[in-house]
Amino acid sequence: MKRTGTVTWILGILGILGLGFLILDHLSGSDAPVPPRGSAFHSDAMEGTEENPFARAEFDWLRLRDPATNRIPSGIANKELAFANRLSKESDLQALTAANDWVSRGPYQLGGRTKALAIDVTNEDHILAASTSSGMFKSTDGGNSWVKTTAPNQLHSATSIAQNQAPGREHIWYYGTGDRAPYGMSSSADGLYLAHHRGDGIFKSSDGGETWTQLASTASNSPNQTDAFDFVYGIETFGEDGVIAATATGIYRSTDGGQTWTNPISLVDPERSPALEIAKGSDGMLYASLAGDGGGNGVSRSTDGIQWESFTPPDWPESTVRTVIAPVPSNPNAVYFFVEVGSLEQQLRKYVEGSGWSDLTSGLPFNAQMATFGGNLMELSVKPDDENTVFLGAIDLFRSTDGGQSFDLISGYGPNFHVDQTAIVFYPSNPKRMLVGNDGGVYRVQDNTVATVSDNLPWQSLNNGYLTTQFYTVAIDHGTPGSELVIGGTQDHGTVFTASSDPSEPWQILRGGDGAHVAIADGGDYMVFANGATFKVWRWMGQQVTEITPTGVPAGLWLTLFQLDPHDQKIMYLPSQRALWRNSDLTGIPQQDGGGTTGVNWESLENVTDHYITALGMSEAAPRRLYYSGFDANQGARVFYLDNPHEGQPEPVDITSEDFPFYPYSPWVGRIAVDPRDSNKLIVVFPSYGVISLYASDNAGSDWTPVGGNLEENLDGTGSGPSVRWLSILYVDDQPVYLAATSVGLFSTTDLNGSSTKWVQEAPSTIGNVVIDMIDVRQSDGFTAVATHGNGVYTTYITTVPTSTEGEFEQPIAFEISSAYPNPFCNSTAIQYDLPRAGVVSASVYDVRGRKIETLFAGTQQAGRNQLRWDGANAADGVYFVRVDFGDVSRSEKVVLQR
Repeated sequence: MKRTGTVTWILGILGILGLGFLILDHLSGSDAPVPPRGSAFHSDAMEGTEENPFARAEFDWLRLRDPATNRIPSGIANKELAFANRLSKESDLQALTAANDWVSRGPYQLGGRTKALAIDVTNEDHILAASTSSGMFKSTDGGNSWVKTTAPNQLHSATSIAQNQAPGREHIWYYGTGDRAPYGMSSSADGLYLAHHRGDGIFKSSDGGETWTQLASTASNSPNQTDAFDFVYGIETFGEDGVIAATATGIYRSTDGGQTWTNPISLVDPERSPALEIAKGSDGMLYASLAGDGGGNGVSRSTDGIQWESFTPPDWPESTVRTVIAPVPSNPNAVYFFVEVGSLEQQLRKYVEGSGWSDLTSGLPFNAQMATFGGNLMELSVKPDDENTVFLGAIDLFRSTDGGQSFDLISGYGPNFHVDQTAIVFYPSNPKRMLVGNDGGVYRVQDNTVATVSDNLPWQSLNNGYLTTQFYTVAIDHGTPGSELVIGGTQDHGTVFTASSDPSEPWQILRGGDGAHVAIADGGDYMVFANGATFKVWRWMGQQVTEITPTGVPAGLWLTLFQLDPHDQKIMYLPSQRALWRNSDLTGIPQQDGGGTTGVNWESLENVTDHYITALGMSEAAPRRLYYSGFDANQGARVFYLDNPHEGQPEPVDITSEDFPFYPYSPWVGRIAVDPRDSNKLIVVFPSYGVISLYASDNAGSDWTPVGGNLEENLDGTGSGPSVRWLSILYVDDQPVYLAATSVGLFSTTDLNGSSTKWVQEAPSTIGNVVIDMIDVRQSDGFTAVATHGNGVYTTYITTVPTSTEGEFEQPIAFEISSAYPNPFCNSTAIQYDLPRAGVVSASVYDVRGRKIETLFAGTQQAGRNQLRWDGANAADGVYFVRVDFGDVSRSEKVVLQR
């Protein structure tokens, strides 16, 4: 059912400006590794577009993908978790802080995107819920309080849940992991799934959801493909120990509680069929829907989960994005289907055994609140005691009382409800009572049949310590020792802040939507914050929010970035589309309520062009220097600096020389951390998987040293090491402390020792292995705030550093050489090797005829990791061998010089 005019109207409202470019340019592009130049995406795809899951997924894909494959590695969630747990056990370093030094700051009253939601059939005060990146929570008092039941060192993704319904077996629960988003991308979809929402298998509880164990039969074991249980869309139980799951590659069935599985429906090409759903009727009938553009697109049913019968109507769309299923509890012969066809076109169908199919699409509401954002926001449930009362969730919540022939908007954004619906659950004893999960957490209504009040049912928030808020950014007051003021940008709660040290004190919301980068002026006189996707920048001053976005400036990245000048915090640097803007005095912009761009004090830095700026970094120290990283599809990442950026039109200095990491095509730079006491010292952070994560320079970029150390599984950055998202430098008693935010928790070190740098996990039993996107620190008293993407904000004071000399790497027991990197190479390549003891080393380069062409080293080296670099500037293109001799043992590595 096409509604072209309305489609144009809603596109205008939502501001989905870059969506067409993003889908067409990315999906029609090559899946080849990067480089070559002219890669698989269009540069404009990085731009912000309002509440657009495609743009958000593209942004994450650009910064996290492995450059060698152009994909986020399959199964990486479990692999990096296992790596982090192994690293923690092997570490002999002392953490900076004790576990009980960290305070969970909340937000106590705000929840996150909740897809897994269930009520215990044996005790309705027991509620189990989880956001897509928070881990599982349980309430035993009807939602008045919550306890996290996923262990700190377990995978924190949870997106589907089911309870064993057999009498005497109700203590057994299962939850699935992995949020495959967006559903609407199929051609190269595997590379676009959000890494912190990637899953790995099914978890099982045998004690009512108090503790969980990963089912070994569902864990990933192959690194280069989408494994069967990487994304579990739905789980149902049957019989004594039966479990059936809809996953990324098909339907899987177990009769022994998940120990073994059969695969009655297998997707030959899962990337062409990106959405598979499953549901169970009140009579045990199983229903499945397959979306995509493959041959199996449609709906099927089964009485036993083994033999499946298609009952797709002849007029079913040839291609669909997602189809959700709602069996009618009071009529086992009836079932509803809510279909996302694509291009903002939905259908509603109903099937009744004996009567056939009816098309209810004409009764669907069609307005901005009905957008599903690529099939991500789709919920459909039938009131258990009334076949004609149907609840439909998209952005907002709708209700039909005439069997889907018409719908009324009953709940949208308000003080006691949130948008973006993801789960609907009825109380078994009273179907008028209902829970809803959405991007704001968990909400309850006592009577879902009452008339709406200002388009909202009388909802009650159950987010009382349901600590599942997903933060992107965080900032603190750097100028006031002892200040507890914290501000953060969040997923779908916008920008929030608190000045209270009481974790149960509610946070204040400054503005809704998706929050982006934030800052607090010294002393807290004003705060600056940006919205994600919309490229809006705001100032909070004197209890008033004023928009300060420069007039007529095109959008920058999806997650809007800016930097306050630490030498004068009234000055701001704001990247836009391939440009950089400067405001000379933020306080000079007139106060006003609400929106409206301004030209006051804004000026373009005309010499900064050609790149999307992905990171900014600046120190309080001299020289007054602003570092920035630009990214371009053809050139990769480059790093520049501007001296005295606060005045005139400074000329950028490009420090991306041949010695820059990964030159000539460096992956995305996510952070430039500049030493607060020396502007010539900096660390660049590469969040991509499969590369060395951290490089340090002591001379403003003339030389670079890898300092990822034991955060890398392999010396060249490949393997199961985590994605490093942020780095902050804190001085404690004149000792620099380095804090790294990663996809598996918080790590620290006090000694940068090249590839032998040893990082230790902080707060493993409190913060645990949840994704951390940002850290902020205060130099005066060690106050540190950590923004997790799933469990809110944690803070502590770091005031001492360990004095123990422990922490050197255990010496290798054998002489081993690692793979050269990069290889092939065009300028230079590095060869790393481990020595079991100090001794004489000789390293030389030989051509394919065995002729020595260059000696790299001859002399004594210390035990542990060592590195040599060969600059092939004087050699011809071709194959060579680097041989390292240690005692009477030789090791060789083949390298390819290819300009």
